[in-house]
Amino acid sequence: MSSPKTEHFKGQSYRKIKSQCIKKKGLFVDTSFPACGPSVFHSRPAPADIIWKRPKDIVPDPKFFIDKASADDFAQGTLGNCWFVAACACIAEDSSLWKKVVPDYHEQEWCKENKYAGIFHFRFWRCGKWLDVVIDDQLPTRGGKLIFLHSKSRNEFWSALLEKAYAKLFGSYEALTAGKSRDAMVDLTGGAGETLDMIDYRGEEKKMRLFDILHKAKENNSLMCASIQAKSAAEMETKLNIGLVRGHAYSVTAVKKIHLKGTGLFHLFNREKMLMIRCRNPWGGIEWKGPWSDGSHEWTKVSEREKKELGLTFDENGEFWMSFDDFCRYFTTIDVCHIVNTSVFTVKKSYYKYVLTGEWRRPHLAGGCGNHNSFLKNPQYLLDVLVDDEEIMISIEQADRRSASFDKRGDNYCVGYAIVSVNINRKYRMHERSERVHAGPYVVSRSIFDRVHLKQGRYCLLVTTFDPGYESSYMLRLYSQSGLKIKELTKDQPKPPGCLGKPKIAATSITIHYCDGLKDIDKDGIEAYCTVKCEGQDVRTSTSKKSIKPQWKERMTFYQRTPDEDITIDVRYRNMIILQFMIFNSNIQDTMNCRTEFLAISSQFLIL
Repeated sequence: MSSPKTEHFKGQSYRKIKSQCIKKKGLFVDTSFPACGPSVFHSRPAPADIIWKRPKDIVPDPKFFIDKASADDFAQGTLGNCWFVAACACIAEDSSLWKKVVPDYHEQEWCKENKYAGIFHFRFWRCGKWLDVVIDDQLPTRGGKLIFLHSKSRNEFWSALLEKAYAKLFGSYEALTAGKSRDAMVDLTGGAGETLDMIDYRGEEKKMRLFDILHKAKENNSLMCASIQAKSAAEMETKLNIGLVRGHAYSVTAVKKIHLKGTGLFHLFNREKMLMIRCRNPWGGIEWKGPWSDGSHEWTKVSEREKKELGLTFDENGEFWMSFDDFCRYFTTIDVCHIVNTSVFTVKKSYYKYVLTGEWRRPHLAGGCGNHNSFLKNPQYLLDVLVDDEEIMISIEQADRRSASFDKRGDNYCVGYAIVSVNINRKYRMHERSERVHAGPYVVSRSIFDRVHLKQGRYCLLVTTFDPGYESSYMLRLYSQSGLKIKELTKDQPKPPGCLGKPKIAATSITIHYCDGLKDIDKDGIEAYCTVKCEGQDVRTSTSKKSIKPQWKERMTFYQRTPDEDITIDVRYRNMIILQFMIFNSNIQDTMNCRTEFLAISSQFLIL
């Protein structure tokens, strides 16, 4: 699959603008995101003591990077955007990730050969494409110091510049207040975001399932942040007596099974491994104070070799370990950004990835959820599952309505999806409701992520808003281990025949339920299937499980240009016809003397 394209945000080309600045021997001034109050606060006047300064006017020797990117490069300022800071700390530990966000990072360093021009650029992923965001390096300060995101090294500026580019994408620094770490991690990586609620994993068995999800995700280099829900505005960012902070996003930096000393083959009654989580507070300093905290006596149970492998330190850097039990006891939500492995050149488990883009659009593609009569007036996708019990990961990402790209910014829509059973020869859009197989969560969120297990067969997936009439664009991504077939259904019906007078098409729907009375063929039962022939089309059902009463419950629809032509149904066993029926004008007639007693069929006939 080709890499996603990159677009210039607001039409600004970094190289073109920098070249012009160098030619004119001047520093870039970004009029699309000016160094003034509204770029800081869009809802109220900015404090008068905020002064915009370039890094060269803050310190004598500014640097883009010092050594390399690290989690220590991100210290949250006075802005309530810990969700973004925690996400940045996650990508800083993986060079393959941050290099996507920070293109040409060598060329953006302060040095003579790079011809500094006061211009920088960063990339953020939005709905299948990377947006290249250009900024000037004027930063808001108070008392000569940066007031928002900054590095612990006073002369390192890449994190502050990154935050400014993200603020430009949203329209102001204030717009970064109170977001979701999942969305920031997706913007920084192009991964698929998922939110896990601890309440869904109560009980030991479910808790172990959660640990397995997190452990495998971390092994696949996925990013994670965790938070403790604040039940009111007054509780936001209040500190618990065990050192954790409500309403605050923590980076999850490790998910491990740690060996304890004195356990193993000859200590079968002792606990051999401890399930552990390592977190990082973007504020730094404020850490967990409970068991397994920095310097606690529990670490005497771990060998020095194990500590070294873990890279264990007890620095006041905001990073700490805690048991998985305590993690589940205190944290309420985990945001995961899945970096799904789709490479064939790997020994790890890999997935097939399918990406489709679309839009909800009135009057025919914005029908709302299944509560509404207009439900089928939504984007529809034909989905073929090739193996039984296939786990499919589904991600739906809508255009972010908080972004500066929208003239009228607002809350994101409540979105979800539904999967319904369809005819096995479905080619056209559905116009009648069918059995619902699965309904995903409907959430007021920029994106949703769900896992669903489906049997082999053909389905229709509908991507919807909760209420009808809402218009926006979206991206649908599906991941599976065994492969799928998926395509959008766009046509309502086939073209009518070209003839004089009013053209007509007959639509005949047939459901084959079961076949009874096959004891004479094989008393132990048979594995049978049906073939249906209509106007040159041959449609085959699946092969039934071995039974004296094979069952299919499969439906098919034929659009007939010659409605009087017969439809033939053959029941076959080992490629031999053991029963045949004919249908014309919705009437069923047995056309031959068969061993079987009855084939259960229902049909509908309609002139369109």
